[in-house]
Amino acid sequence: MKDSAKEINARIKATPHIDVGITIDFYGYIAQSQNPDCKYLIPAGETIVNGDPIALLKTSRNPEAAQAFIAWVLTEGQWKVWFKPDINRLPVNPRAFETPEGRERQDLYQAFLEINRTEGIPFDDNLALSYEKAVIYYFKAVLVELNSNLKQVWTTLVSKYLNGQLTQEQFEYYVGLLSKPLTYVDPKTGETVTFTQEDAIRVTSIIGSEPQLIDLYMLAWRQRATERYQQILSELGG
Repeated sequence: MKDSAKEINARIKATPHIDVGITIDFYGYIAQSQNPDCKYLIPAGETIVNGDPIALLKTSRNPEAAQAFIAWVLTEGQWKVWFKPDINRLPVNPRAFETPEGRERQDLYQAFLEINRTEGIPFDDNLALSYEKAVIYYFKAVLVELNSNLKQVWTTLVSKYLNGQLTQEQFEYYVGLLSKPLTYVDPKTGETVTFTQEDAIRVTSIIGSEPQLIDLYMLAWRQRATERYQQILSELGG
């Protein structure tokens, strides 16, 4: 008899472990403030450190009001909004911490100091944009639209590992297989390729000029992902 997802989650919680997840800073601060067992960390050399942009559109119908709003965001808005307990954003203006609201948020001030000392990942916006569209559609086809398939594989894998039916080495093998970039038949060229960064750049360029191919690429990725999920389930006897 298969364990239910609820039973597996209960067993995972009862097993000594540390869960790790990637998140945006203010989500981390909120989770940390609400759960003392949760800690938001900023790993040096493994964190993207950048600011949220704000800009005035050249087609704005009310440029003076827009400029005034931008000025407010960069000054008073920094401490009137960012420091609210349900927002927890780091201000870009360090003078925000000199205000009464800022002096009450020493936790965010320490985070502000820490992130200013952190060496971030060199992030290339142009490179990211060169493969962004392909990654979005790949993510949707493989992980969103097939989410129930993915959950079934993961639940089976974790259940067998916790039941002692898989060794640590076997468990890590299947985790690696599950997360490995897909190899698929390109619907435009007919060639067999692997979805690497270089391939994502190529696909983004193609669908940018031929958007009618988006559905075909998503179909190819979805089919290969389905085959992989079924293969793993079959090998696990799930």
